[in-house]
Amino acid sequence: MKQSMVARVLVGAVILPAAAGLLAPTQARAQERTAREVLESAAEAMGGLERLRSLDNVVYTGWGQYVYQSGGGFVTGDPNAPPKWQAAHDAQRSVDLRNRRALLQDRRSLLFPLASPVGHSWNRSSTLQTGAAMLDHPLPAVLAALDASTTLGPVRAEDGLEVVEFTIADGNTLWIGIDGVTHLPYWVRSIGPSATLGDLATTTYFTGYLPYDDVWLPVGLMSRFDWRDTIAMMFQVDAYRVNVDDLPAFPGPRAGGGPRGGGPPAITVTEVADGVWDLRTAGGNGGPVMEFEDRLVMFEAYGGEAETLARIDAANGLVPGKAVAAVIVSHHHFDHSGGLRAAVSRGLTVISHRGNRGIFEEMVARPAPNYPDALARNPRRLDFVPVDERLVLEDGTMRVEVLHAVGHAHMANAVVAWLPAQRIFVEGDFTTWNWDWHWWGGALLDTAERYGLDPETNIPVHGRITSFEEAAATIDEQVERARAFCAANVEASVFFPGCPVQYSRDSR
Repeated sequence: MKQSMVARVLVGAVILPAAAGLLAPTQARAQERTAREVLESAAEAMGGLERLRSLDNVVYTGWGQYVYQSGGGFVTGDPNAPPKWQAAHDAQRSVDLRNRRALLQDRRSLLFPLASPVGHSWNRSSTLQTGAAMLDHPLPAVLAALDASTTLGPVRAEDGLEVVEFTIADGNTLWIGIDGVTHLPYWVRSIGPSATLGDLATTTYFTGYLPYDDVWLPVGLMSRFDWRDTIAMMFQVDAYRVNVDDLPAFPGPRAGGGPRGGGPPAITVTEVADGVWDLRTAGGNGGPVMEFEDRLVMFEAYGGEAETLARIDAANGLVPGKAVAAVIVSHHHFDHSGGLRAAVSRGLTVISHRGNRGIFEEMVARPAPNYPDALARNPRRLDFVPVDERLVLEDGTMRVEVLHAVGHAHMANAVVAWLPAQRIFVEGDFTTWNWDWHWWGGALLDTAERYGLDPETNIPVHGRITSFEEAAATIDEQVERARAFCAANVEASVFFPGCPVQYSRDSR
């Protein structure tokens, strides 16, 4: 019940619009009708409560799109940057109403070039959904709200809708908006944790109701986040079947802890040069920590809270009396800034391209009362140092140049680090030794040449430390594999995003 009360404060004060502009008749109805009356009228509009409760399952098929990285993976962090999408084909969702579970199956493909087949599921994937995750459809949502184990909250008005708050047996609180005229459900809203955005509210809208076996169900489904009003999911239904006998096999629930994950990950520390250490997780992601006279500076807040705090803690044990005071963030993508909130919670100064200031300020400012993370437990403001073309960090022991990267179509507002005395080049998403393809291969050498650098060592965020020469040679191989992939697709009359490969280094 405590979670429900906190969630209600967040949604009422931050996420949902104020009630001042609502139509008076709708507000009056919301005050006159109880939550159960509102829900029962919705069930009646959908075909009758008795009919809905007689259903064992519903299966629907169609196609759709999902936004990449919750909207944090675009070419820049600007709100008007063009979005990146992942298409879902051969999609089927089987909702087992009796056992309160759903199975989402589809084949997905990124609608933009990335470095590997990850994101392109030519095999049909299967995702088990339970609890609040399966209630983003009006049929299971209305039945769950009217279940005897559910606690109903108040009814209020919003934009001509009667909004009912309900808390299901597992403690999750949701909201359902019922159209004041048709009495059909118009949306369902829930709140969940996000490593980059604190508490994230998702509202799924239902449009285009049609009758299927005397049950009225929507053929249009669309989800939006309460961050930048981002469209998270679009799905168009082409068919419904109810009470089918051939439900697919459902996988068992995955083992795991709470929403924020388990204990701290192990960190491998490798000394690269005097005053330079590489700190990396078992997954192969990380970057260097550099020693100055009175402090340490870390490159990248990759992954999430656990990974970033573990790297900070490991770094703070390297040199007695010196701690990490700043973090250089290569770019805004939510995998590379996944630990930003954690870094700010420790008081670290954030150094990145000036174009990332706005999105970083948004990320840090968002509250997380329902799923408190490190920043919610220790709130601090963002201390941001912008990089335009070059920013020099220097004292008597260390010089680090933070440089704006060029030639990188994956991320326009990116920076690299250059350690001239050690001839070390530090980058994120320029290359990884085991990438399948490369679509922005010229960026590594283009950036080095722009600033007159002569690197000996390359430290990537992904993968392993190599010589700079080996990193450039690996890119050549990855570009050739991308070209061969494009050629094979063209031969089959398939035109893949990123083809033909644009590579500025062919003449070198």
